[in-house]
Amino acid sequence: MPYQRVLEFAALSDNGRVRAHNEDAIVVCADYGCAVLADGMGGYNAGEVASAMTSQIIAEYLCTKMDGLWFPSMGPRPVAMARWMTEAIESANRNVLHVAQTNPECAGMGTTVVVACCLQDKLLLGHVGDSRAYRYRDAELTRLTEDHSVLQEQINAGLISEADARFSSIKNLITRAVGTQEELLVELHIHHTLDDDLYLICSDGLTDMLSHDEILTILHRYGSDMRLCCGALIDHANDHGGLDNISVILFKLVGEENKSWLQRTFTR
Repeated sequence: MPYQRVLEFAALSDNGRVRAHNEDAIVVCADYGCAVLADGMGGYNAGEVASAMTSQIIAEYLCTKMDGLWFPSMGPRPVAMARWMTEAIESANRNVLHVAQTNPECAGMGTTVVVACCLQDKLLLGHVGDSRAYRYRDAELTRLTEDHSVLQEQINAGLISEADARFSSIKNLITRAVGTQEELLVELHIHHTLDDDLYLICSDGLTDMLSHDEILTILHRYGSDMRLCCGALIDHANDHGGLDNISVILFKLVGEENKSWLQRTFTR
């Protein structure tokens, strides 16, 4: 591929200790510098349908757009990438909503989503819901996304502390989700990247079980081996109860290599 930087990554998804089905989905397109994680919700297996549809639609839309660039070696401009990311998530929203409205077994389904795309020395993040993105840099962990949830609104209003929020009974009440409303507000942010950055995208099955400092400790200990680190994050979340599906993507931006187009949902 002609892009100067691609993703070197590891990803893993686990049922957890309680759930019979895994409603999370992961798609990573390493050559295009894109990663998508979705955490589905809905009765029966509908959550799996919503997350799989969303991750696939977004990945295919973005990769098709980048394939169509006139000067692919330059990569997409941030403004264009932001527009494409919004369009991709909105397309997924329309499709998931249509399936939910026309198939009784899928009624009420939806999904969170986090999308990351690298743009040379920048990273564009788009998200809906309470799945998260973090950056590990210089032994510090920074949360890059803010949950779209009732609890986050209470934190912002000063009604509850971050520490107490982990134990709230309403922590899973989200205010935005793909496939649940016709008009969807996608939150986008762009971040400058450094060569040694390590990025984490995860579902709330991880962050509900582990505190910020616990995640930081694991990244500090295992971050040099991303595959090992993915397993350690999930193992520790399961050790703390594993009450939900747990999915993680770890990635860093590296120089161009001859990598294949990668698209997988990783489970164990």
